[in-house]
Amino acid sequence: MAGYALNYLALAARDVEAACRFLGGSLGLERTDVALGGGTVPFFGVGRSAVALFDPYDPYLDEPQFPGVHHMALAAPDPAATAAAHSLTVTAEGAGPDGRRFVVIDPRETVGIRTRFIEPLDIPSADGPAYKIDHLGIATDDNDATVRVFSDNLGCPVESTQTDVEIRNVTESFVSDKYGAVYHSRPAEILGGLRDVFITIGDCELEMLMDYDPALKPRDGLGEEKGNTKGDQSAIAKFVARRGPGLAHVAFATRDIDALLPKLADDGWRMIDLEGRPGGRGSLIGFVHPSNFGGGLLIHFVEPQADGGYTAKFG
Repeated sequence: MAGYALNYLALAARDVEAACRFLGGSLGLERTDVALGGGTVPFFGVGRSAVALFDPYDPYLDEPQFPGVHHMALAAPDPAATAAAHSLTVTAEGAGPDGRRFVVIDPRETVGIRTRFIEPLDIPSADGPAYKIDHLGIATDDNDATVRVFSDNLGCPVESTQTDVEIRNVTESFVSDKYGAVYHSRPAEILGGLRDVFITIGDCELEMLMDYDPALKPRDGLGEEKGNTKGDQSAIAKFVARRGPGLAHVAFATRDIDALLPKLADDGWRMIDLEGRPGGRGSLIGFVHPSNFGGGLLIHFVEPQADGGYTAKFG
């Protein structure tokens, strides 16, 4: 397999117990408590990787510490040697979950994406409503730089590229009782958009999300109405402005998004979307509101095109 595979994804939540109930209860992911630093950390197997839940101020997490997607750990039998082979600077190293050796890569060399190499950690998983991680959302202002790091240097293949835009079309009408009707269409106006690059890491992808046009003003009140492309662009713009480029969200793959989203609402979780809407690569997507986990941690779901997706519902 080319490149590297995601071994686990570290999520920092203000309300770890709520996040555990969401992943283990509502999604039915298999939980394994893994020894770390004199205590244990809940890991949830999903596909061929796992997600781990931490308090934002857990000492295992490097600064700056805040809720959200903290870092991704790529599997490498010899983490230090792997970093050296790619001329990447190591800022910390030690024994991580289950005593596995790891190294922390200087995020300035990975375009703000907090990345670790770690000896492979085997976390069991079971099939369920979320059957794998579909992608990790990366907020960036330079897709080309990210491709140079993860594809050109680390050898992870580019899966596809895409441009998402939300367009307003306006038609004027002139209706006369004597001269009839005349219709005039104005040029289409782009309200917002994203430029996407997908890079494969194991059984999931990194999705690089860059503003289509930074001059487009972000929308306020995100999460207060159904999601759309303009809102997605606004979220990425605000993330980069506040935190700089880096890991912004995690998306889980599901086979029936229109069954899953209302079920999560019935379970008491606050939702941004209650039905799948058009997303990247011909998929359907739907977002969970970050307030469920104390704020800051953004999770969404993807029904890939191969499982029905956008073409079946809207095509």
